[in-house]
Amino acid sequence: MQVCQRFNQKNHMEFRPTWDPSVRHLLQLNVETQLRHIEQNITGFALKDTALAAGATLVNSFGGTDMNRPNSGLTAWQPLPVYSDLTFPSKKKAINDAHLLTGHIKRVARYYGADLVGIANLNQCWVYSHYYIPETGENNPVEIDERYKYVVVMAIEMDYSMMRAAPSMLEEAETLLTYSKMAFLVGSVAQFIRQLGYSAIPALNDTALSVPLAVDAGLGELGRHGLLITPQFGPRQRICKVITDLPLEPDHPIEFGVTQFCSICRKCARECPGQAISYGQRTTEALSISNNPGVLKWPLSAEKCREYWAKIGTSCGVCIRVCPFNKRKGSIHDMSRWLIKHIPWVDYPLVRIDDFLGYGRYLDPALFWKDKI
Repeated sequence: MQVCQRFNQKNHMEFRPTWDPSVRHLLQLNVETQLRHIEQNITGFALKDTALAAGATLVNSFGGTDMNRPNSGLTAWQPLPVYSDLTFPSKKKAINDAHLLTGHIKRVARYYGADLVGIANLNQCWVYSHYYIPETGENNPVEIDERYKYVVVMAIEMDYSMMRAAPSMLEEAETLLTYSKMAFLVGSVAQFIRQLGYSAIPALNDTALSVPLAVDAGLGELGRHGLLITPQFGPRQRICKVITDLPLEPDHPIEFGVTQFCSICRKCARECPGQAISYGQRTTEALSISNNPGVLKWPLSAEKCREYWAKIGTSCGVCIRVCPFNKRKGSIHDMSRWLIKHIPWVDYPLVRIDDFLGYGRYLDPALFWKDKI
């Protein structure tokens, strides 16, 4: 039995180093590592690589947007001013057909840049209990009015070759560029909904837990590494969402063999540089305050993960790179996915084949600057 327990964002490992003395040293270690890498001109972490990541985050950061804080910049909960000669009728909410609106919102989301889009009923269990402001130490409650019954969950693919360069600033740049794309995406979708006369709350990593919402919306399944695995991209996407009172038709969760495969594979756990990923069975127990208890999953050691990030001076991404579901489109890979879904006994041989063929190997970041990525 799974128990609903809302998670306090303050306990997320992104924020714990700002207030928890046991991990506070990771902030300074991360800065020192970045500076040392730049001074030593280390491939993948040099000044030009770091500058690439800084440029990638521009849209996400411009105008006060924060990937972890609700109601900021492009993720504002209020309608944003639109400067154009467009006019709208004073009588809104003229469209209230849920089936029609569902088709419209999915088409609009794809038009604005979503690679995947699904609809879910908003489960309040996945809404953060509080959001944290590191600068002030405030830990404010998150309350979503009951009229917001639905969530539009969207994902944007990350580039296969750039993620093969993980861990490096190239992987960081690809991650940040995706967040910039998502800031534009959720802000635009929310604005579309508001112009129809409904309300919308756009969010990146803030406001609610993205992975369980994406599972509810039928985009994919939860993997051993704690990431969403989709049939299209494996774990190689980032998730954003728009919570709304727009009447919609929810999608349903899907199963395509991920849980069974992950229970056998363990490749992400084996290859994790920080040894932060569990080798064992799923559990509802938490390893620390950075895990949300009561949900059956493979818990991640967030402390080990963040410690490795600090040691290399950037986010990692190795678990994404080595995951056997991380493949480009192709008939052979499509066949492998079909086998995983329909013939579970082939899972172990497929893992061995994945290793033998060298999938998930590190790609030299220097290739980007030679225009070969």
